[in-house]
Amino acid sequence: MDIITNKLTSVKKERDQYQKENRELQNEIFILQSNMRQMIPGFSSNTSSSFPMINELQNRLSEFFKCDCQDIFFDLLSPELNMEGIVFFYKNAFTKIQDMIKNYFDPLDNLMKKTICIDFLWTPIDNVLRKSFQSNWKMIYSQMSLEPNYYSIMQFIQSNLKLQDENPQANKIIVDFLKKTSEIFFCCYISDPQIFLDLSCIGQRTAFNPVKHDSLDGFIKQKHDCICILPSCFKSNLNLQENCIIKSQILPYDYEFP
Repeated sequence: MDIITNKLTSVKKERDQYQKENRELQNEIFILQSNMRQMIPGFSSNTSSSFPMINELQNRLSEFFKCDCQDIFFDLLSPELNMEGIVFFYKNAFTKIQDMIKNYFDPLDNLMKKTICIDFLWTPIDNVLRKSFQSNWKMIYSQMSLEPNYYSIMQFIQSNLKLQDENPQANKIIVDFLKKTSEIFFCCYISDPQIFLDLSCIGQRTAFNPVKHDSLDGFIKQKHDCICILPSCFKSNLNLQENCIIKSQILPYDYEFP
């Protein structure tokens, strides 16, 4: 009995010691995070004064899809293209803009992971980086947003679609649209939490579900055969319905173009 009692006493002492060490370690982590945050302008608040809050960004993104994307659909795309051409335009415009943004930040991410020998950036580090990007986002965006990049994407699109016979006015409409796309996608990329755009769904055939989809044009009956045109957006890279903030916009598979 004495042996058991002594053993329990010893175990309790070890437990208390581990709890103390654990608390000390947590305090060190909190202090480190606090020091890192103080080094970043704007980190003490949810975001810097010039960068849009998450709700404001969500509203801007919704407005972009419902206004800018629909404007170019009705004014430039639908009068000249079929369904395949519409999908090609949005898929390539969005994907190439997203790649341009990712390619800008990838060298920094890879250098940090290589320097501190990790496979992915831990959440505290990622949060600090995002706040740093947000505090100076306009200058970063200006440095990334080079005019030749937009003209290169426009030329690729026009080499395949020949919209309005590639006249200067059509080319300008496309470039202006790409610039609007890049700014809103850039803000989504550095947002905290990051807003994830599911570009893989563009062009997919699906049955209309009002819980998951909005109509790009006209009324669509439930379970009608459709094509996804504009992507759904999520507050996480896990594209679960509960994380969805903007539903994808679709067209009927038998949509009649003018």
